[in-house]
This record gives sequence, structure tokens and C-alpha cells, in this order.
Amino acid sequence: MSNPVNQHFVPACYLREFVDPKDGFLWIFSKDGKKIRRQKPEKTFRSNHLYTIKISGQKDYSIEQNLSSIEGQYAGIFKNKIKKKLPLLDYEHIILCIFVAAQLQRTLRMKKHQENFVQQIIDKGEQMAKAHNVIFKQKEEWELYKKDIHKLQLVEGLPFLSNILSQMNIAFICSSNLKSHWFITSDEPCTLFNQDLQWQRFDGPGFGQKNIQLTMPLSPEITVLFCWVNYKGYSYANNNMIEEMLNRMTRGHCYKEFVSPFNKKKNIWFRKYPLDLLFLIKVIKTKLRFFIHDIEVSRKKHG
Repeated sequence: MSNPVNQHFVPACYLREFVDPKDGFLWIFSKDGKKIRRQKPEKTFRSNHLYTIKISGQKDYSIEQNLSSIEGQYAGIFKNKIKKKLPLLDYEHIILCIFVAAQLQRTLRMKKHQENFVQQIIDKGEQMAKAHNVIFKQKEEWELYKKDIHKLQLVEGLPFLSNILSQMNIAFICSSNLKSHWFITSDEPCTLFNQDLQWQRFDGPGFGQKNIQLTMPLSPEITVLFCWVNYKGYSYANNNMIEEMLNRMTRGHCYKEFVSPFNKKKNIWFRKYPLDLLFLIKVIKTKLRFFIHDIEVSRKKHG
């Protein structure tokens, strides 16, 4: 591979599965669905030198090259096995886990989150140095770390996350009618979700939770699901599961844009809550409970 300058945070080989079959272009919608653009996968969701690091003043492209190797192996497995709904061999299972683990980390949202975390450390260091009338000597070191944290965390975290995913059960959820119900994807294809956390404010989803699930659309026809419960193999989803649960979650979780193979968008993707009476009653009760709690805290705080 040559030294690539334009580096994808969502792989082109992955996006090619979501092109319009008529002309090979993607339909890319803004998160609110109000803007739309068309683009080839090769020019979509990329940034200059996203994974390039400098070693002794020289640009090093090994992270991007290794990611490209993973993508190539995944593309072959998807074409020869997953697309044909065939079971995976052990090494194919591992490659899929590595590919998904990489995608979970390499997005722009993750990059921004990691850089913001380091910036908070820098800001605190400056505040403490100013309070004690000293020089924050480590500032330059932390700023260099901030510049490369996304790349370093990707390298360090990939084996750890891949190992976790390899221990989870894998299921493939399929659509039986692509003309009416297809999977969409986005600039952040992986979604972590735990339904048990919908009624509280504090804890986010994590792999140690019993009912955590990770979903990633692999094509308009197939979405992969990682979970701890005993759910394996290929199965067909009903229309409600495709639109109400998976596509609505994919659209809602996207960073800035979502992708569809067709110039169509459905109102159900943009609903904040599912159209389920019992669920809406729970939402109202939970919001009322939080509202009462906030009032009580405010009263105690102000005497």
C-alpha cells in the first residue's frame, strides 16, 4: 500500500454495501433528515492523516495500513460467508470481532471525546499552576498526547475490545423484504444499548452489563448483534424490529449523518420514543419522578 493521506473513519469497503444499486452512490442524510447529499464510498467519511503518527519527524502510516488489512479480510468474509448466511469458522469469527472493535473506536465522536478528556486535564493543570503561582511544566507533553490520543487508544484498545467481543454471542438479523424494509447505517455504525438503563440518568452502557447489546448494520439486508444472552445464528426480523428498534436507533445514535441505499426516509426513524402505549406511560412516570426529585433537591438546597 502507498502512503494514504485520506483515511476513512468508516471504511469504504463497508460503505460499498450501502450504495444505491442503480448508480453506486450513497444517499447521505443529515441527522435531522433535512439535508441530503450523494457521494461515492471512497470519498465518504474520511479525514486527512487521521491515523498518521510522526516518529523521529517522519510520518508513519502503519496504523492505517493495518486497518486496511483488517478491512480487506473482513470484506472477503462478508462476501463469501455472511452475505450467503453461512456459519463462520473460528478465525473468521475473530476477524469480524476485530473489524467491529476497530469501528467502535475509530469514529470522529470517539476522537472528540478523547481529546476533550485530555483538554480537561490540561485546563485543570493550568488552573492549579496558576493558583500556586508556578509554571505548568507538563503542558506541552499533555498537548502532544492530546494530538495523538485517538490513534494511541485505537492501538491499545483494539486487542482488549476484540477479546471481549469474541466471548459474546453473535447473531445476524436479516431483512426478508429489501424493497420495503432495509437497514441504514451512519458515520458511527456501532451502537451500544442496554434497555435496562432507560429509566435512570447516570450509568451508560458497558460490556460488563448482562443485557448489553452491540449492533452494527453490515448491509441493507444484514445487521450483526453481539450480546451475552443465548442468541446466535441467522434469523429474520419482523418489520417493526427493523424500523422501530434498529433503524431508529441507528439514526438517533449517528454523529452527524446517516446513510441509506435509497432516496427515502421514514418518519419512524426520527421518533424520540417508540409508538408503544405502555412504554410512553413509563416515560411519563419516569419524567414525573425525576421532576419531583429535582424539586425536592432544589428546596433542600435553598433552605
